[in-house]
Amino acid sequence: LPTPQVEAQTLAMLHGLLHQLHAACSHLATSTWAFPSSVQDTAGHVRHGMEGVQASLASARSFKDLSGLVLAQSREAVARAQLGLEGLLEHVGQHTPLPWLVGPFAPALVEYPEDVPLDMSKWEGCVTVG
Repeated sequence: LPTPQVEAQTLAMLHGLLHQLHAACSHLATSTWAFPSSVQDTAGHVRHGMEGVQASLASARSFKDLSGLVLAQSREAVARAQLGLEGLLEHVGQHTPLPWLVGPFAPALVEYPEDVPLDMSKWEGCVTVG
């Protein structure tokens, strides 16, 4: 059996990880407003699943407080959340334009009329096409 100090440190680490995971899932759920409702629903289910895990394990003050049933239910909820997150990543990878994912680092293709003078100094080092 672990010493009381090791047990307390392990539970404190568990509570901290659950808090971080819940915060990340909450942020994810609120960040999906521009995605289809199915993606928003999945993110919401992931968040609610993590809320349930956090609530189930938050009151534990010792390993004796964690029954086999609570651990099994928590493991299942985490597995469902992982599948949901994998589905979200797959959706984003298949349906999101690459410049949206990459952000300001992606070069933009811009067409200008031929009769408009361009300040080429700002494009120094860029590869031109055409």
